[in-house]
Amino acid sequence: MTPIVSEEYKEKKRQEILQSAHVCFAEKGFEASTVDDIVAHSGLSKGAIYNYFKSKDEIYLALMEGQTNNSGSEFTKAIAERKTALDKLNYLFEAYQDNDPNDEENKGQAIVHFEFRLYSTRNPKLKKVLTDRYKDFFVSLLTRIINEGQIAGEFNKELDPGIYADIFWGMVSGVTLQATILEDYQYKHILREMQTMFLEKLKL
Repeated sequence: MTPIVSEEYKEKKRQEILQSAHVCFAEKGFEASTVDDIVAHSGLSKGAIYNYFKSKDEIYLALMEGQTNNSGSEFTKAIAERKTALDKLNYLFEAYQDNDPNDEENKGQAIVHFEFRLYSTRNPKLKKVLTDRYKDFFVSLLTRIINEGQIAGEFNKELDPGIYADIFWGMVSGVTLQATILEDYQYKHILREMQTMFLEKLKL
């Protein structure tokens, strides 16, 4: 008789695989890492890993989904505690200033993030997943905040919230990418300057 495996046990094993994959991706890079690397780090068999994930791509997408959900919960709670749209945008800028990719604990994750985004451009299905994730969570979040500020009279009502949402994420992605590539890049200082310019433009 086949033993019954609880959902709690399955989730525990799934998280073990994801944690091992995260370590491997951060140390070796996404493309250089193999399922065998994840096997070696996790101590699980290759068959056990394939019971949970069909491919390395699927493992990374699950990691990214978990990070987005965690960030989403954190952002949603913090944003709800702030009364004005300006306060909410300032919180987001400050949150990314604290997530400096120059810090060793953040650098590996940032590098893998950009590596996977470039890798996905050769795969239409992956590209669509990342595009949908970007629009459904990141652009939507900023669009709601900017629109709220326009309704409250904080921001210029003539501006397109969707365009400015794209500008915000373009700035954050740009400085993060630069900090992963360049030595001694002044990530926090540059992001603070961007914050000033962006918010001033919204209020004009």
